[in-house]
Amino acid sequence: MGKLGGIVVALVIAGVMVGLKYSNKSDSADEYREQVSMLLATIPDYAEAGDYYEGLCDVHHERVFEEHYTMGGRRSSSSFDADAYIHDLLKTMAADATRSGYEIQAAHLTELEQGVITVDEPG
Repeated sequence: MGKLGGIVVALVIAGVMVGLKYSNKSDSADEYREQVSMLLATIPDYAEAGDYYEGLCDVHHERVFEEHYTMGGRRSSSSFDADAYIHDLLKTMAADATRSGYEIQAAHLTELEQGVITVDEPG
């Protein structure tokens, strides 16, 4: 029972560690999504088209976040390329707006993307 108990404890600890990694990832994703909303609110026509911008972000955020977040391993921590994320997200949103015929919103998103400079990562 001693060896089996040790294996069970090791599995529980491994499960907790994986859970914490995913929890941190989820928290980071939520924090970045909130920051994008604050950034989008600076767009000139946000008062009229805010729901459209937020909807675009909702559609693309998770996939783009996944592309720029690295989980890490047993001996390495997770990492996130915030600069690449925000530029990729805004470019993706602008391309989607263009495809959908929202040329003005696409232009605003492109202008925003070109002016974004990231400084700090949250948390």
